[in-house]
Formats: sequence, structure tokens, C-alpha cells
Amino acid sequence: MIKVDLSDFYAETESIETRAYEHALDIEFIVHREMKRLGLSKSELANRMGISLQSLSKLLNSQPNMTLKTIAKFELALGIKIVPQVIVSYSKELPFLPSNYSVREQCTSPGIIPTELSADCDVPFQGE
Repeated sequence: MIKVDLSDFYAETESIETRAYEHALDIEFIVHREMKRLGLSKSELANRMGISLQSLSKLLNSQPNMTLKTIAKFELALGIKIVPQVIVSYSKELPFLPSNYSVREQCTSPGIIPTELSADCDVPFQGE
């Protein structure tokens, strides 16, 4: 089987809408995984969040316009913290970074940290 690198194609066709949809899918995956881990039904999660089951179903169907407050409701209801992670562009063109720039991978969070385990992770900016 021949491997094909689609990273350039993906970078060229990516848009605000596709990026937002990708974030929504990530959050949906995290929520479903944590519901399973906690043994929560959708009804129980909706109750913990203070929203209707119908509203929760809409949120879990990849709504890319999820607000930060909605994400916070998921976090509090599930006892987790969803952590944004910075990944340097996968495109070969990085017009905003010098060519000799290297990223230090000090924080390799899987995207979710249980509330009781969350800790500060300081990654200095290039100028620091």
C-alpha cells in the first residue's frame, strides 16, 4: 500500500468552517468518552448541565458554534477541564515564524485533564 501525504491538500482546503467543525468533533468525542467513563446517560448529563435532553442532543451533534460557556458547562458536569493545545501548523509554509524556529514540546496534554490533576504548564514564548 502506498502512503499519501495529504497535509498540504488539507492545509490548502481548510477554512474557518472546517476548523470549527473539527473543534466541535473533538469536544463531542471528549464528552462521549467521559460520559462512558462515568457511566452517565445523556439524560443524566443534561440534568447536571441544567439543560434539556433536546438541547444536549443538538450540542452533541457537532454544532461548531458552541460557546465557551457551553464548554464550561460540559467541564463542570463531567468534572474535567478541556485544555486547548497549540500545534504548530502542519503546512510547509509558515509565514509567521522564522525558518529556524523550533517548538519545545513541554506540554503534551492529551486534550483533557481531570480537574483534580490539572496543573500549570508554562511554555515560554520565543521572546522570553
